[in-house]
Amino acid sequence: MEESLAELRAREAEAEREWLWLVEALNTIARARAERGEMHAFRLMQQQAMRVGQRRVELRMQAAALETTQR
Repeated sequence: MEESLAELRAREAEAEREWLWLVEALNTIARARAERGEMHAFRLMQQQAMRVGQRRVELRMQAAALETTQR
């Protein structure tokens, strides 16, 4: 079942909020961990941020494709 443009935009906005939270958390953790030489938690969150970022790109591509077919 195809999603509507509004549904895709809502999902992308949710992914954007999650991505922004992760980036802010990554920056905070990176500073703290770098001071102590611990990078494992940072790497895990970095991987998650990359997955969420990719999901945002996919959702935006779907929305763009849907916009062009609705014109």
